Amino acid sequence: MLDGARLEQGDSVVDVGAGTGLLTLGAVERVGPDGDVLAVDISVDALEELRAHTVAANISYLVGTADVLPLPDATVDVVVTRSVLIYVADKAEAAREFQRVVRSGGRVSLFEPINSRNQLLTEAVDFSPLGELGDRLRTWNEAFYANRDDPMLNFDERDLARELGEAGFTDVRLELGADEQEIPGERYLNQVGAPGRPTLLERWRQAFPPGDIEQLAAFLSARTVPSRFPYAYVTARKP
Repeated sequence: MLDGARLEQGDSVVDVGAGTGLLTLGAVERVGPDGDVLAVDISVDALEELRAHTVAANISYLVGTADVLPLPDATVDVVVTRSVLIYVADKAEAAREFQRVVRSGGRVSLFEPINSRNQLLTEAVDFSPLGELGDRLRTWNEAFYANRDDPMLNFDERDLARELGEAGFTDVRLELGADEQEIPGERYLNQVGAPGRPTLLERWRQAFPPGDIEQLAAFLSARTVPSRFPYAYVTARKP
């Protein structure tokens, strides 16, 4: 992501959704002492943790969100953000905010998981031995991924590129990839895909009776799940 941002000595960079500072600290090294990095996050605790782990004098810490950035117009050279827009309901507004705070000639570089293209569990594992319960699970799984009210699922890489273009960016470029894994069934049941999100088992508890959950969990725990999690790197420039 920092390579895609084409950071230079003296640049001013805003890390949107900085968290505990993975991108912020990398950007500080690249912009040097004459540059500035603005760490923006909704969590004061995350910003305090970042502040406790660096002595860099050219980092500023600001509370804000991707769609309401606490910055004046045209004040930074680069916007970087990683796995943040998946939490933002109005991604088009975030793109407009990026365009607003970047100077002419500035860049944006972002990374987002494309969860809407994840391999479905019911495609990766044959639940037909469970009969009618397997059919109900497939229906539930497909409906879950079709939920357009979920900001983690209501977009793909084409939406990201289009929204940046509509916000006024040019030279929009996509680089696609995917993490492919073989995940033990029990871990698949209990892993947290993103902070604040329920596990699969917790979702099942909201959707199925206890007896069905016990049967589904036992079936999946005895298997390995081939999984594919697509992602996109997107870069763009403000004219």
